Amino acid sequence: MKLYLSIIVAAMLIIGGCGGNGNAPANGDPTATGSAASPSPTASAETKPEVRVVSTVNGDVSIPAQPERIAATYYVGELAALGIKPAGTSTRLLPDQSPNLSEFTSGSADIGQFPPNKEAIVALEPDLILATDFDEVDYVDYSKIAPTVIIPWSADDVWAKLRAVAELLDKKEEAEVYISGYEEKAIAAREAVKGHVAEGETVSVIRFFGSSIRVYGGRDVGHAFYEGLKLGMPAAIEAEVAKNPNFTSTEDISLENIPDYSADRIFVLVTDEEGDRAYKEAQKLAIWSNLSAVKDGKVYELPAKIWFNYDPISVQVTLDEAVKLLTEGAKS
Repeated sequence: MKLYLSIIVAAMLIIGGCGGNGNAPANGDPTATGSAASPSPTASAETKPEVRVVSTVNGDVSIPAQPERIAATYYVGELAALGIKPAGTSTRLLPDQSPNLSEFTSGSADIGQFPPNKEAIVALEPDLILATDFDEVDYVDYSKIAPTVIIPWSADDVWAKLRAVAELLDKKEEAEVYISGYEEKAIAAREAVKGHVAEGETVSVIRFFGSSIRVYGGRDVGHAFYEGLKLGMPAAIEAEVAKNPNFTSTEDISLENIPDYSADRIFVLVTDEEGDRAYKEAQKLAIWSNLSAVKDGKVYELPAKIWFNYDPISVQVTLDEAVKLLTEGAKS
């Protein structure tokens, strides 16, 4: 009988030992065994695939499901809005030339201008290269370095561009949260300028660069005023936008045509030295000094480094700047 009981006890001990070999207890607490339970590779792959296949202008491309080292020749503002900092980006998007993005590019490597420096990108060991079609990126060459996605530049608004990058990176929800946050901020900004801007006042946004003069609509430089603050446009610009919702700016106009785009307030953007000289010369002429905004002292000069950027981060910055200009009255 004792021998029989001994056999039963020994068998129970063996079974108990096998049952506790690396398995978590029934209550699911991995600490009870002294080590964390790990999902099987198969289960992990099913819930978090390592790669995603995305459709691009160059066909289907396999990219990391969660890229960690992105070399971005463009779309840095879009990445920032999604909580992503690039491993490297173009010179023009680094803090010195694009201060709006400095918080999101500090420490990012400089990969040059047009075209990007291929050796600098190789040195980054990126797991994804994100580019646009005007960057002179040779898709075949760059795709040998890492999966490469080219998102063509378009006249779509800033939010359409954000959504395009968000779809690529499977972050559509984050994009919508960001856009909603901007809309809430814009509503507050409209309230802030009430009492400083009369109802029905119009604003004009004029850029001097090289020997050219252009007037902007609701894209790019005009976004803060027309889309953010919902201020009125000159009739000539309003007509252009009615014809083309994606209207960005006029073609080059002559100084003699500026009165056609006159408004109660004029915001001037100068983006190079030649444009600066042209603007200074224009200010000496009667055709400029006779504009109602000039006579009323309502002409404002916009710093190019802040204003000549059109991305989800920059439109937040320029909205703040527009409110300051209209409430504090800093003029040129």
